[in-house]
Amino acid sequence: MKAIQRLAFVVNATKPGAVELAEVLAQSAIAQGVEAAMTTEYPIDSSMLEGIDACCVVGGDGTLLSVARAALHCQTPVFGINRGKLGFLATYSVEEAQSEFEALLSGNYRIVTRSVLECRTADGEQSYALNDTVIKSSDGSRLIGLRVSCGDEVVTDYYSDGLVFCTPTGSTAYNLSAGGPIVMPEAGVLTMTPICPHTLTNRSVIFPHPARLKVELLESAKPPLLTLDGAACFHGQHFFPFEVGIADQSLLLLQPPGYSHFRILRTKLKWGEIENEQQG
Repeated sequence: MKAIQRLAFVVNATKPGAVELAEVLAQSAIAQGVEAAMTTEYPIDSSMLEGIDACCVVGGDGTLLSVARAALHCQTPVFGINRGKLGFLATYSVEEAQSEFEALLSGNYRIVTRSVLECRTADGEQSYALNDTVIKSSDGSRLIGLRVSCGDEVVTDYYSDGLVFCTPTGSTAYNLSAGGPIVMPEAGVLTMTPICPHTLTNRSVIFPHPARLKVELLESAKPPLLTLDGAACFHGQHFFPFEVGIADQSLLLLQPPGYSHFRILRTKLKWGEIENEQQG
C-alpha cells in the first residue's frame, strides 16, 4: 500500500495512557516526515479529515465509531489502537502499534471495506451507522409495536422491547447480546434482530443488499427512541415511518497485514477456553 504522508490522531483522553501513547506515535510520524494533527475532541467534523491519508484513533471501539461518519464522508481510512475493553474495531494493540508503527506509515497495512447503515426518517433526514440502528421505547422497559416491510411485502409485526438493525461489523455488538448471529464482515447483508420479542418464534432475519426496510409504529406507551451506534438521534413519533438499509458508500478500515477476523473472535469472545481447560 502507499505510504502515509498526512495523519490525523483522534484520542480518547479518558483512557489511561492514551494521550501519552498518541504523543509518542505523533513524534515518530513527524520524524518520518509525516504531517500529524491531533485532537481529543470527538465526534470530529469531517473538515479535519479532508486531504488526510489515514486517521488513527487511540481509544476503544466507541471512540472509533464516533469518527466513522466523518471518515465515511471523506473516504479516509481509519485504524484504531485499543485502549478500551473489547476492541473489535480498534484492532491494533498498544504493543503492535509501538513495534509496527513505522512500517505501517511506510505502507505495511491493508485496507478493507465495511458496510454502513443508511437510515432515512419520514422528513427525509439521513444518518449513517457503522454498527447498528436500534429502535425501542424511550424508557427501555415497555413493549413497542412495530411493522417491518421489505419493499412491498410486510415481513411481520413485532411486539418486543425493540429492534436491532445491524451491519456485519455490528453483529458482535447489540445484535449478539440480543441473540442474533455473528456475520462475516464481507457478507454485505443487513441483519434484523428483535429484542426480547413477545412472540418467541420471532428470530433474526438477514436481508441481502440492496434491500431496504420500512419501519412503521403500531404501538408505544412512551415516545420511541432511535439510536445510531449507541447515540440517541431521534425521539418521538415524528420520524416514522423510517427506512433502513445498507448504504452505497463503505467505510475504509485499515488493518495489519496478518489480521484474522476469527482470531479476534476467539480472543475477544474467549472461544474454546473451556475445552482447553478440560484438556489441560
